[in-house]
Amino acid sequence: MSRTEKLLTICGIVLFFLLNYPLLQIFNVETPVMGVPLATFYLFLVWILALICLGLFGHRLRSRREPEP
Repeated sequence: MSRTEKLLTICGIVLFFLLNYPLLQIFNVETPVMGVPLATFYLFLVWILALICLGLFGHRLRSRREPEP
């Protein structure tokens, strides 16, 4: 398993824990952030960071496997 694949696995595990019940319960308060409830803001922030992380890793893996013409 390459270093990038190990980092991708770690990223998946971290995302699992960030979206698990105990952490979601911590952010389930009535405090608005920019007019949005904190729990909703947290979920969208984690989701966007997950997409960015997976996109970067996917691009890195693809660029290693496909030689440039």
